[in-house]
Amino acid sequence: MMTRPTGQSLVLNMTNDYQVETATARDRILDAALEVIAKRGYSCAGVQEIVNLSSTSKGSFYFHFPSKEQMVTALLGRMSDKLVNRVAESVKNQPTPLHRVAASIDALMSIFAHKRNVAQVLLLNIGGNGKATDRKFLPMREKFSKLIQQELDAAIDSGQIEPMDTLMVSRIWVGGLHEVILHWLLIGQPRSLTTATPILQAILLKSVGADPTIFIHYGRVPDRL
Repeated sequence: MMTRPTGQSLVLNMTNDYQVETATARDRILDAALEVIAKRGYSCAGVQEIVNLSSTSKGSFYFHFPSKEQMVTALLGRMSDKLVNRVAESVKNQPTPLHRVAASIDALMSIFAHKRNVAQVLLLNIGGNGKATDRKFLPMREKFSKLIQQELDAAIDSGQIEPMDTLMVSRIWVGGLHEVILHWLLIGQPRSLTTATPILQAILLKSVGADPTIFIHYGRVPDRL
């Protein structure tokens, strides 16, 4: 015997459907924004083009994001969270902190090599549009710096390296990675980004007094992000 839905169950079903629909629309807008900003840059990326590509409407866009700037903030937050989580997940089974930090460099370079549009948006196409916009990159850099710092702190605790200012070191490491990836994006050097991985790992590990031949892991991680 079939049970007829009650008024309350109908309302709950409609509410759940609406939540799924709005979440899907928000994700489609952010996915479209990634493509448009990677292609045109932040200043030339138009809301209407993002709306058209996402098959939504301007009403839907401004329902989720009161301004283009707030949309970019949400996009950077989502992308950086996914990137850091993907890197952390890929290295969690490495045996020691220094193995994990070396594998983190490998994972980051591999992801960017296969997801050039992600690298362009995170490191190139939104920057240079004023201090307020540029400041949005700081949390993203700090997330990856914190991941490195945590492993360096663990390496000190386990006796792998001597005590040092791990906050400063992690920021220097992120700066070095950023410079190499930026040159790849702008002038195509190195031609293949991942060819720079072993020397980056070696230089950065040597900077903390570690023997890179012990900790470098050459396995690649999946490029899904």
